[in-house]
Amino acid sequence: MQNETEDRIARLIDLLRLEKDVIRNAEFAALPDLVARKEVLMEELKGTPARLLLGAQEMAIENQRLLDAAIKGVRSVQARLAEIREASKSYTSYDQHGKARRISPEGGSVERRA
Repeated sequence: MQNETEDRIARLIDLLRLEKDVIRNAEFAALPDLVARKEVLMEELKGTPARLLLGAQEMAIENQRLLDAAIKGVRSVQARLAEIREASKSYTSYDQHGKARRISPEGGSVERRA
């Protein structure tokens, strides 16, 4: 029984290492499969003394921290892209009195000369 538990813990740790690599390499499409495999192992490890799972728990916490940082980075990129998209739609200029004036490509006209 003890060897079985140790084997399951070792498999969980291997899976957590793989998960860490997946997160670091931004291979997020692989995460659902890893989560399903982790859930199976966690179910098999129910009732295991917490002291035996400390290493795995620390790795899981670290992976969650990495995933949170990745999500924060993706959100930051999304916000920046939205800013760039918005900036390409118009331009804000200021007159001599400091009043803002929005200039958009649709509103302007181009004078063509021969």
